[in-house]
Amino acid sequence: MKLSEKRIKQIILEEMNKITEDDQAPEDDTKSLQEFKQFLLDLSKNTNQIKGASKNEIKSAADLFLVILRSLPKGEVSKYIQYTTDIFNKKTGNK
Repeated sequence: MKLSEKRIKQIILEEMNKITEDDQAPEDDTKSLQEFKQFLLDLSKNTNQIKGASKNEIKSAADLFLVILRSLPKGEVSKYIQYTTDIFNKKTGNK
């Protein structure tokens, strides 16, 4: 399955809308959610910065991102996200 940049943006926006619909959070959480939405919008506008990535890398990144987004409403997943981030940074040398 080929994921175009347009489709990735559409998937991100759909997932953001699902989170918004399910969210009945207190004011602090609402602010965080708004900041997250803005981050995703900015990210979708800057996808041209991933030049050189293979279609498999892009699909894998999109799949991982969707798994994380779909897991957020199910409970506290930050420790798993941090663990994944730490391993990824260690293996790739990113910080």
